[in-house]
Amino acid sequence: MDQRALFEVQRLDTAIDQARYGAAHLPERGALKDASARLVSIRSRIADLSHEQGLLGTELAGIEKRDTEIATHRARLERQLKTVIAPREAEALQHQIATLVSEREGADQRGLEILEAASVADASLTETRVDEIEATRKMAMAEATLHDAETEADRVIEELSAARANLVSSIDARDLDMYESRRVTHAGVAIAEIKHGVCSGCHMEISVSELDAIKRLPSDQFAECPNCTRWLLR
Repeated sequence: MDQRALFEVQRLDTAIDQARYGAAHLPERGALKDASARLVSIRSRIADLSHEQGLLGTELAGIEKRDTEIATHRARLERQLKTVIAPREAEALQHQIATLVSEREGADQRGLEILEAASVADASLTETRVDEIEATRKMAMAEATLHDAETEADRVIEELSAARANLVSSIDARDLDMYESRRVTHAGVAIAEIKHGVCSGCHMEISVSELDAIKRLPSDQFAECPNCTRWLLR
């Protein structure tokens, strides 16, 4: 069993795992998400302002229509008022005319409010459309930046994977299968080193007698950590 070769495979596997994790958690991905959310928010604001403009326009059209109706009705009443003689009938007509005048004054006031609100909405919509253009540009930049980052991450993973494939081609298949099994069992670290009498896998101290027994093993045989059972590279 080629201990050094398997340890190098593990080093490459660890590097590949880290590269894949990095590729899945690229900061550029978060930047694109933020840019996309910003654009969605702006477009939602545009939709709200456009809807508000529509409602104001509809209400203003209704006021203008009612103004026309009021003017027509008032003119008819005023003509009728000129022909009546009875005081009560004249008083009733005058009351109707006064009511129409009051209604029109209220409608005119509301019309002015609508025009002011529409002006504010128009200005906001113009400003927000400018924001949309900028947000669209930033999102396109974020997409391009993410694409470049993903391409680079893929390149690194491909290089590491190619190096691993080249290395494992010279390793006995049974040894490789044992390594893969242990790697799954031991959270990706099948082989640990002994550093100052401590297993680098579980960080537990190995006794002097256990270290002595490990040293006596044949050079082509893996020792196992007495604490975590990982293979120990000597």
